[in-house]
Amino acid sequence: MNLLMLGHSILAFYKQDRLGSWEITNVSKQGVIAKEGYQRLLSEPELLNGKDAVLIMFGINELYYQMKIESIITNLKKMIKFIREQKQEIPIILCHVIQTAETNRLKPDRIESVNLEIDKLAKEYSTLILDWQAFYRDQGEIQPEYTIDGIHLSKKGYDLFSQTLLDLLNNNISKE
Repeated sequence: MNLLMLGHSILAFYKQDRLGSWEITNVSKQGVIAKEGYQRLLSEPELLNGKDAVLIMFGINELYYQMKIESIITNLKKMIKFIREQKQEIPIILCHVIQTAETNRLKPDRIESVNLEIDKLAKEYSTLILDWQAFYRDQGEIQPEYTIDGIHLSKKGYDLFSQTLLDLLNNNISKE
């Protein structure tokens, strides 16, 4: 089984090339936005060759750049449609935008709005959702031991991310 990861720095700093029985192809890049992710898929559709699932993580950089929420969602939708045109049955995993003390200055309601829109996309296009609930305290912020700078994950954070992702893959994607 082969998983394509496409996203921003949280995925770009994920250095594992295997996760359980999954081989990982990680083409994520620090600082990118969903529009660039979509353009990458258009210019390199072969990235989908031999893949059994795709993980997409965008949104936080757009909020930092004060872009409109609609821009994030429009480009995520374009990515989903493009992937499905290439490989109709491939499972797609959309990631929520992580909520941290650092991202609170971006207005938590904007992050919540993006995540609600991502949930709508997931329902409309039958994708899976990777959320960050396992990382949060009761107040809905990431626990300090899971981050190195308030956004990017620590070793312990990546360990939990790996387990959360592996559980999602194992519980939702057939290994035929």
